[in-house]
Amino acid sequence: MTAPTKTTAAKATDAAAKATEAATKAAAEATATAQQSAEKLTSTAAAVADKAATEFTKTVDEATERFQEFNAKFVDAAKQSGNLGVDTYEKAVSSLLDLQEKVADATPVEWVADLAKAQVSFARELTTTVMSTARDLLK
Repeated sequence: MTAPTKTTAAKATDAAAKATEAATKAAAEATATAQQSAEKLTSTAAAVADKAATEFTKTVDEATERFQEFNAKFVDAAKQSGNLGVDTYEKAVSSLLDLQEKVADATPVEWVADLAKAQVSFARELTTTVMSTARDLLK
């Protein structure tokens, strides 16, 4: 080989070394940029996920609270309705027993009157017990 060929070869080697160095530097910079972008994306995604989870939890809590309020109102209304039904039934039975007692008093046969009064007394005690139990259950 001649001297000019070595110089060209040396120049080519230097150029290849510089190109390799530049490529390595560019690859390192690209890798660093990609890592930064990935970190930012991960951070942003985590923030969005946290915000979404917080909003979802808030929505669920609000819905739960509204449901509990509705449920409490529904239970109160059911208790009031139940108590009204018990009161109405008790008055109807009491009126019927009062009528039976008047019929017993008007009966001329004493043993029939006594039997009817005993039945009315038993029915009043039973009704009082049942109504008391029903009211206790509706509390």
